[in-house]
Amino acid sequence: MTRPMIRFQSLSTYSRSFLLIAAISLLSSTSFALEDSVVTLTVPRAPLVGPPPVTESFIVSESAPAPAPPATAVLILLPGGNGDIQLTPLVPDGTLDINSSNFLVRVRWLLASQTFVVFTLNAASDFLQWANGLDGYQGSSAHITDVLQVISYARSTYPGLPVWLVGTSHGTAGAFVAAANLPPAGPDDLVFTSPLNVNTKPPNPDSLLSANLPAIVVPTLLLNNKAATCPAALYTGDPAVLAKLTGAPARANQNLNGGFLALSDSCDALSPHGYFGIESATVTKIRAWIKAH
Repeated sequence: MTRPMIRFQSLSTYSRSFLLIAAISLLSSTSFALEDSVVTLTVPRAPLVGPPPVTESFIVSESAPAPAPPATAVLILLPGGNGDIQLTPLVPDGTLDINSSNFLVRVRWLLASQTFVVFTLNAASDFLQWANGLDGYQGSSAHITDVLQVISYARSTYPGLPVWLVGTSHGTAGAFVAAANLPPAGPDDLVFTSPLNVNTKPPNPDSLLSANLPAIVVPTLLLNNKAATCPAALYTGDPAVLAKLTGAPARANQNLNGGFLALSDSCDALSPHGYFGIESATVTKIRAWIKAH
């Protein structure tokens, strides 16, 4: 495999410039090669819309062969928004078109440089046919099945490595998956960055508070940015989530504070909600928690 070119489309020149600067900064300290590839799995469920089969595609980012250090965990990234990162592998040059500036999409290589194998999920094929994608379906049986299929692939492809689910913003499916599935079917650990954490009427089906939080029995980190102003995911809402994680053997609520001037809506990726400008510091906190658990 060779590392493909990455195209961030539908962004202003100003935004693309900031992303390029951030990417160069994030990878500047990496002394070994990182590679992207794309995996597509067939999921054993009926499609919610359209013809079968349902497929689940994701980017695999990992270190090239030696002298890179061996991997210590598999991280499955659950991007926010509607889950559609518009992943399109282009043949024959291997270019990946990714129309997403999502925080987890942006930092996947930085995470991979920390001795992790990183899967960045796209929404499954049937959800991609809906305008709202995974919005409102983070805890649905269909999406849970998709994530479980990816966990199974990770365990069979990288035997012996723990599998973490790392979600951001709307990417809260990990809570629903872990609440109903112990390892090895479910994840070994969880991280949620800027999660939806507000009680609403009617309840938001994607909020962590809609999951059976007391049933989660794996280590769980809640991470947020005090500078973020997205009303559905303020850092002040995380303690209520933490208080319900009574079955987690280790749980923590950590915060950062800062970032660049927002180039997007307060609930979108290029803002403090998406750790815009503090990507490296945020990944450092995630790595420290993972290494400790």
